[in-house]
Amino acid sequence: MGRTLLPPACLTALAAVLLAGCGSRPRAPALQSGPLYQNEREGFRFLAPEGWIQRARADLPAGPFEREELLVAYGRLTDRPASFEVSLADLPEGADLPKFLTAAPSEGVRWRAKGAPESVTVNGVAATRFALAGGAGRDEQVKEVVAFRRGGRVYFFAGLFAAGDTATRDEVRRAVNSIVWKG
Repeated sequence: MGRTLLPPACLTALAAVLLAGCGSRPRAPALQSGPLYQNEREGFRFLAPEGWIQRARADLPAGPFEREELLVAYGRLTDRPASFEVSLADLPEGADLPKFLTAAPSEGVRWRAKGAPESVTVNGVAATRFALAGGAGRDEQVKEVVAFRRGGRVYFFAGLFAAGDTATRDEVRRAVNSIVWKG
């Protein structure tokens, strides 16, 4: 039996289709090493805590987000490990943000409110700061979250650090205070 060979034009077309398919898979954006994080789609930028390393970054598609979705995460791996994450969720105007923030464990920790929410203003934009605590004793951690409502979307800027680590808290607050929103 003889072999049937495809004409060169068919082989070229098949190769083009296969190559196009290989490049269409979703890819995570490259991590950045500079201090400036800028998100054109969401319309904000900020300076990451000095010396912290970007460990995750996502380019989210347009659309509603019923669950909290991570935009970017930074970490510091020293004798005082800490993290700083930015996420978003589409929540109704009357949503109970303290309940939302403590409803499910995150980072393997069950969070509880620590004190009353605090109204803050960052570069002319109103926000609310929430202090959460998790763990106990020497393992107690603090999660400080500053939430900005922009229309139906809420942006969460969260620092996670050891309880009593005021230096790291101040680094996280400097990052939050550097946030600039478009429009």
